[in-house]
Amino acid sequence: MRQFLFSLIILLFASSVSNAEQGQFNLGLEAGFSPIELEAEETAQKIANASGSTVTTEYDYGVLVGRIFAEYGITSELTGEIGYFNTTSADATYTISSDSASESYEASGFDISARLDFGDFFAKAGMHSSTLDGAMDVTIGGTTYSATGEAQGTGTLFGGGMEVGNTLISISRYNDVGGIDTDLTFFSIGFKVQ
Repeated sequence: MRQFLFSLIILLFASSVSNAEQGQFNLGLEAGFSPIELEAEETAQKIANASGSTVTTEYDYGVLVGRIFAEYGITSELTGEIGYFNTTSADATYTISSDSASESYEASGFDISARLDFGDFFAKAGMHSSTLDGAMDVTIGGTTYSATGEAQGTGTLFGGGMEVGNTLISISRYNDVGGIDTDLTFFSIGFKVQ
């Protein structure tokens, strides 16, 4: 899968270089929000069942997402795009009397896509190579134990939106972030510079 992604990047760049005088190169920045589902209520219930105690939980419902990108106009309707995205951390905390546990997740990665324009509207599809970083802290009797983990992998992406002038309003869906069954749906506003 990674070899396919790498080959696709090379193909788009080779096309861009050979047709540089036919299109336009732009850089851009997007910022927005993605709702998330940490399943914190289910985790709290499992902890309560195992411990026989009441568990309270606090958790995030979404993350902020930032993305930088470069695009090249292959034709007047078709654009090749590469980007890098990063999220803020999604956190959940579980408390049983004086003991607690917390978990935190952050995603980042590179993407490549083809965008098809329909007047002011567009649709895009592509792939991403991403990392999902996780951390956990458990405090029992005043002592804290920590653990970290990382998942890497590739997945598909698709989206669409509207472009007016150099302003983009879009929604993008990143499937299988970190190569696992975790998705991001990124609602964003962006700006391009030529």
